Amino acid sequence: MNIEIVLLFLGLLGIGGVVGGYLQHFWSKKRDTEMKIQALNENKYRSTFIFMRCVLVPSNILHFDIDDPNFPRKGTDETIKNYSMSKLSEFFYNSTLYASDDVLKSEREFLKNPSESAFFRTAIAMRKDLWKKNTKINFDELFLE
Repeated sequence: MNIEIVLLFLGLLGIGGVVGGYLQHFWSKKRDTEMKIQALNENKYRSTFIFMRCVLVPSNILHFDIDDPNFPRKGTDETIKNYSMSKLSEFFYNSTLYASDDVLKSEREFLKNPSESAFFRTAIAMRKDLWKKNTKINFDELFLE
């Protein structure tokens, strides 16, 4: 009888180990996938920020390493703004696949009326979307002027 209990106990440990190992593997894969998605979204949002800044202050192109070969680096301010707005418009349509509702609304507002406040509203919405944080900072607190 004691041998049967020992064998039963060892069998339960074996099954529990297999199930535990499977669950740990599943959670690890899920976490890795979530991290990759977050990195992709962060890069997309960073590109959006760069073009938003170029709309607001076209001379800021000197501060950014823009890999786009069609970007009018030596163009007029108006050319830079128009190109950047065109890129932002396409980013907006693409972001409907992955961005939160608040990000989409703030991006749309920026496209309709580019301003520092619209930029910061978008920044805060993206920050909340990326890091899942409830931030108490107000866009007025982010102005440097």
